[in-house]
Amino acid sequence: MQQGLKTRLAAVLAIFIIANEWTAAASSVSSPDLAAITRPGANIQRTMRLLEESTPEKRNTVRVLFYGQSITCQEWWKAVAADLRKRYPNANLVIENRAIGGFGAPRLVKVAEYDIYPNYPDLMIFHDYGCTDDGAYEAMIRRTRERTTSEILLITHHEIGNDRNHEESELIRQIAVKYNCGLVDMERHWRDVLTKENLEPKALLSSGPHLNARGNVLYAGFVKDVLRRDPSVANEGCHGTVTDISLRDAKAVKRNPDGTIDVQFVGNRLDAIPAAFVDDYPMADVLIDGRRPSSFQEAYSLSRPSPTPFGWMPALLTVEHTQPLVVEDWTLSVVESTPDGTTIRYRVSGSVTGDDGEGGNGQRFTSKSGRAVIDGKGNWVIGGWLDYIGKNKGYKKQEMPAGCKVGWRVVPHFRDVLAFPQGKYDGTDNAVTLIQGISNGPHVLRIIPWPGVTLKLQGLRVYRPPLGEAVGKGN
Repeated sequence: MQQGLKTRLAAVLAIFIIANEWTAAASSVSSPDLAAITRPGANIQRTMRLLEESTPEKRNTVRVLFYGQSITCQEWWKAVAADLRKRYPNANLVIENRAIGGFGAPRLVKVAEYDIYPNYPDLMIFHDYGCTDDGAYEAMIRRTRERTTSEILLITHHEIGNDRNHEESELIRQIAVKYNCGLVDMERHWRDVLTKENLEPKALLSSGPHLNARGNVLYAGFVKDVLRRDPSVANEGCHGTVTDISLRDAKAVKRNPDGTIDVQFVGNRLDAIPAAFVDDYPMADVLIDGRRPSSFQEAYSLSRPSPTPFGWMPALLTVEHTQPLVVEDWTLSVVESTPDGTTIRYRVSGSVTGDDGEGGNGQRFTSKSGRAVIDGKGNWVIGGWLDYIGKNKGYKKQEMPAGCKVGWRVVPHFRDVLAFPQGKYDGTDNAVTLIQGISNGPHVLRIIPWPGVTLKLQGLRVYRPPLGEAVGKGN
């Protein structure tokens, strides 16, 4: 017992030291710092190593998330994704773009709760406006460091002749240094092209800040140039935050007389890796700190609410809860509304919870079960969107449709029973997440094999976010 306490104290101390190292590093920003993070491959080497070391026999899974607003929705991201797939055909690449046009940082920080942290990418490629508004931009980067091990590649604003954009780009550089991100200094690359070719910014734009065809080609090229494997560059962003534990490691793995297995780990996510291809059958019960993983409310997340009518933006910015969630689908049904969508009465129901009460968009609503809490007018996008498309050229004026519904899901990030996916083995490790989203501190996994079952488990993968103990999802 005394030895276990010492182990836990040592783990806590390690987290404290790492967090303080980050704070100290952030206190000064110099040209050498900036040069280090703008070198191709800087602070994204875990991702690039996984890609480069993939073979037909060992297809590493690599999750890449593109995030931001309309600039990130443009064609350049598809060219970058295609380039990664071409360069690394043996990797199991899972690439997703969850950017939302029109969502600067003050809005995007709210839906990031659904889009970034639960999805836990290996690499996030990020560009967004609104860096100077209210600290929301930095909050997204900080929370990504607190709650995931994702490597981060930030992009400054391309040159459009706007002083505010210059100020934001400088802040993005400072944030990239502060949080050990990689950086594509798009503003400086763009200026070089404009100067060399004697062009005005509009020569590479279509409308507003949006890129034209050549602008997209240039943008993609500057991002692709950074996505390189180079062990010699700085890699402080997520160094040592993802580690594997072999089931044969006698120091880390304790085999008990009753056949159970205990593994101590420090982190907020734990994956199980199969020894080889296995059928989809249960092997063992799983306990974390003596509890079923499903008992941790932190291991549940909500999906992004569905889009507003006639648009792509989420109809609601946030949905919260005051009582424990269960895995289910939720539906908000509009029962009454003004034509412009500014005043709405609605009913909510869960596929497990059932009918859960009625509310209006003018005030905060808490459902009868407490599993759905919806804030008032500032939380609703529908009215603003209908007003926008009614006033802007190129859109057809629309009114609130009858029978409008908004949906979201409760997503589990846990396994109470260890089992691996069934299918033809193709070299992919087929790891499954046993728990994700819990506190980033010391924990104990207990594996309880089922009678007569062979435990085909190679080992475990531990994810420990580099900023240590997160200060809370809402901060």
